[in-house]
Amino acid sequence: MSTFEFVLIPLAIILGFAVSEVLKGWGQQVRSRHRRSSHLVQIASSAFILFFCMVYLWALWFLRDAAWSFPLFFLVTLPGFAAALAAHISRVDTSTEAAPVLEQYFQNSRPVYSLLALFPISIITVSFIPGVREQVPDLPSLLTVTLLRLTLLGLILSLAWSKSLRYHAAALCLLWLVLIGLLVRIGILTKYVA
Repeated sequence: MSTFEFVLIPLAIILGFAVSEVLKGWGQQVRSRHRRSSHLVQIASSAFILFFCMVYLWALWFLRDAAWSFPLFFLVTLPGFAAALAAHISRVDTSTEAAPVLEQYFQNSRPVYSLLALFPISIITVSFIPGVREQVPDLPSLLTVTLLRLTLLGLILSLAWSKSLRYHAAALCLLWLVLIGLLVRIGILTKYVA
C-alpha cells in the first residue's frame, strides 16, 4: 500500500460520512414533504456540501506523488472532518414541532459556513507547501486559480455572517459558479497531466 492510498482511505471514509449525512437529510425531507416543505436555498446549500466533497476527493489525485508528512495529512483531512460536521449540522429537523426549514437554515448557517471555510483555507495552505508545489502542475493562469480560491473563501465567510435570504440565494449561485470553474480547472489539469 502506498502512502497516498494510506491517506486516501481514511479521508474517503470521513467524506463518506458527510455524503451520508446529506443524503440522509434529503431522504428525511422527501419522506416528510407532506408535513413540511423544503426550501431551495437549503437544498442548494446541502448540495454544495455534497458536490464539494466529491470534487475535493477527486482533486486529491494530484497529490498522489507528494512527500507525505503528518502536517500535510492533517491539512488534507481537516476539510473532511469539517464537511462531515457541517453536513450533520445542516440537516433539517423534520419533526412536527420543529421550526420552519428556512428558520433552521439561518440558525445553522454560521457554524456550517464557518466549517466549510476550512476547505479553501486548507487548499490554499497546502498549495504553498514547498514539497507539494512541485508535485501539482498548475496552468499558466495561477493568478486566476488563486483568485477563484479567494473568491470561494470570501463567499463562504460572507454567508456565515449574512442573514439575508436574497444575499444567500445570490451568493450560493456564485459559489456554484466558482465551484464549476474549479471543476473545469481540474478537468483541464487532468488532460494536462495525462
